[in-house]
Amino acid sequence: MKKILKSFLLLSLIAIGFSCTDPELDPLQFENISKGTIIALRGTALTNVYSKGIPVAEMFPRIATGSETFSYEAEILAEDPSTVASVDIYVIKKTGAVSSRVLLKNVPASEFKKDKYPNPSATISLTINQVLTGIGITPTYPLDAASVDALLSTYKFGIAMESDLNLADGTKVLAADIVAAGLFQSNQFYPAMLLSWAVTDYCTYDESTWSGDYDATENSEISGAYGPYGITLTKTGTNTFSTDNFYDSGWPLEFTLEPSTDVASQTISFVKQSITTTSGNVYSWEGDGTYNQCLNTMGINITVKKNGETSDQLVWVLEKNQ
Repeated sequence: MKKILKSFLLLSLIAIGFSCTDPELDPLQFENISKGTIIALRGTALTNVYSKGIPVAEMFPRIATGSETFSYEAEILAEDPSTVASVDIYVIKKTGAVSSRVLLKNVPASEFKKDKYPNPSATISLTINQVLTGIGITPTYPLDAASVDALLSTYKFGIAMESDLNLADGTKVLAADIVAAGLFQSNQFYPAMLLSWAVTDYCTYDESTWSGDYDATENSEISGAYGPYGITLTKTGTNTFSTDNFYDSGWPLEFTLEPSTDVASQTISFVKQSITTTSGNVYSWEGDGTYNQCLNTMGINITVKKNGETSDQLVWVLEKNQ
């Protein structure tokens, strides 16, 4: 506790030093923040954003069910946490080039409890229904095509959330006063007042959509771009498909799609395969890749060897004919 308060006071002094010389160098704009009071991100959300470089949470519009939530832990950082009366949470609604704040929720100070962190903290949770309603999208599931398109285009960089602190003396600490939440070398002070719910295009895996005709292109590190040329994928086993025209050379290639649960698990694998030409040369190829269920496309990183020596390294891109 003492260590955190001392660190916080040190941060305040440093920030004040910056503010006296150049306000743009003060990421928290301490001149505008009463007594250095913020709410800081904690728990899994902080680990995701600060350590792993991934979103607090992702929304998948094409498969949304209405059960999704945007949840995170926040701890009050202040010399006197009791000065915080409540937290107002807003979503940023976009209408053309105009952005506006829509109030989603007020979290009273009573919900912040002394528990696993030195200062009072709370778990804040927003439902997908609250957020979609706030940005003007009707939350009926599955979402209609227009709603999906709006989320994937207008909010392709995420749905922004802002939190203002209401202090007991009637003043406010505004999210707008935090101008650069990512400038903290210590995660101890990472603000929870500027967050974003990532919007990701993802479709549930469907094995039945992958057989058929494709355009294939090759992006080789050695010989450059080649293609497109035609191939046909045939189902040969559970989630396994093959073609007889890899490399536009009549070579066979069989691979397996991993049934996905999120974007990161849309993966492709295959074991080493080979042929022996009439001239006696042995060619082999192996690799792995990813697929996009929504677009029916694949990108496979492949190493080709001739008589045991690498002869080509390429990305084999397949786009299904519509």
